[in-house]
Amino acid sequence: MKERKQSYFKKISSSLPKIIDKKVKEKNFIEISLIKNWKKIIGNNIAEFCWPIKVSFQNINNSNGIIFLKTSRGKSMEIEFKNEEIIEKLNQYFGYKAISKISIVQDFKVENNYKKKEFVKKNKKKIDLKEVNKLKKNSLKNALKRLNKTLFD
Repeated sequence: MKERKQSYFKKISSSLPKIIDKKVKEKNFIEISLIKNWKKIIGNNIAEFCWPIKVSFQNINNSNGIIFLKTSRGKSMEIEFKNEEIIEKLNQYFGYKAISKISIVQDFKVENNYKKKEFVKKNKKKIDLKEVNKLKKNSLKNALKRLNKTLFD
């Protein structure tokens, strides 16, 4: 009887804890806590358009850190305006001055969630050229005829 060769395929469940442990070790407690509780800490208004990427500290005490916030396009000025409020909420959550500065990273992906507005709505009715021809001013007649042609042809 032939011996069976060992399969090189492994169950995902056996590999997943190793991968997760490695990623968790890369992040510190503060980063994990921020990501997990972001909406509770900051509030829904701000959390809708920005989220934490990472936190870096200059010293071992995990104080006076810089938080990197990723924001959707065009919202960076709003974060700048609410800078002090965000820092205050973060430090209040941790109970000490963990964060002293915010660095904003803009996400330049095009968002197609807006509807294009029509500036001129097309009307099914054309301008009545018989009425236009009755006008006395030639410049007005020509302007209305060009407008009719532009809008309806």
